[in-house]
Amino acid sequence: MKFVFLGPPGVGKGTYASRVSPILGIAHISTGDIFREEVKKGTALGKKIKGIMESGGLVSDGIVIEALAKRLKKPDCRKGFILDGFPRTLEQARALDGMLKIDAALNIVLPEDILIEKISARRVCRACGDIYNIASIHRQGIEMPPMLPKKEGKCDKCGGGLYQRADDKPGVIRERLRNYDRQTKPLIEYYTKKGLLKDFYATAGPEKMVPKIVELLRKYGK
Repeated sequence: MKFVFLGPPGVGKGTYASRVSPILGIAHISTGDIFREEVKKGTALGKKIKGIMESGGLVSDGIVIEALAKRLKKPDCRKGFILDGFPRTLEQARALDGMLKIDAALNIVLPEDILIEKISARRVCRACGDIYNIASIHRQGIEMPPMLPKKEGKCDKCGGGLYQRADDKPGVIRERLRNYDRQTKPLIEYYTKKGLLKDFYATAGPEKMVPKIVELLRKYGK
């Protein structure tokens, strides 16, 4: 089972991937996690990534592809994986095709106004990165209750403090969505032409959507 999760910022790719992957018994691969791990270990690749990030630059397609290729060689990928945050560009998608054949690209869809409200309400643990959401969205056929911690302002997993990322403010979110349109939406056309794209409309919270995603992916996974 080899899947790519597509969709704009804040649509829930990471949340869904982290919950679906253990059910299917496959790895959840996030490019952000790969970068953090390489930097933490102090590898040659990690030092390269750290230097770019500290200078405020963007990690190039070549380095992202190199990092992913290294990650895919790990034993937990043998049964399959979900790629979260890769590919982001056509160059990355073509490079992935050169490495292996994916079974499906799941395109997670939400209206833009819902996305902006949802992202603005996101809260992240400073310690472990776990994600919560304080928004309660009930309109346009969408029923998304908040994902609240048991103790306000504290992470359920590690007790770390929760905060709102600087790029989760409405004005910044709109710019991120424009960047997504320019850079990543061509991937939708790319995978559509290959017959691999599967649109998935997120109309409720993870507890209802995860079983539906699992059911859908099992139809296409090998």
